[in-house]
Amino acid sequence: MAVRKRNPILGSIMAVAFIGFGAYRLYAHFGLGEEMASWRLVLSAGFIAYGLYIAYTLLPKKDV
Repeated sequence: MAVRKRNPILGSIMAVAFIGFGAYRLYAHFGLGEEMASWRLVLSAGFIAYGLYIAYTLLPKKDV
């Protein structure tokens, strides 16, 4: 099975963008009181989760 390698610079930019956008949308809803549909809240949480997944895949793995 081939292991996909991520470009660390592009991956870092994407991770920060996904986490930042999702966090901003959730902050706008819960912190500022902006009304949002439920699907947008779920999508924002998904952006954060995917950004964290990208960041996790960028961490160096040690062979056991």
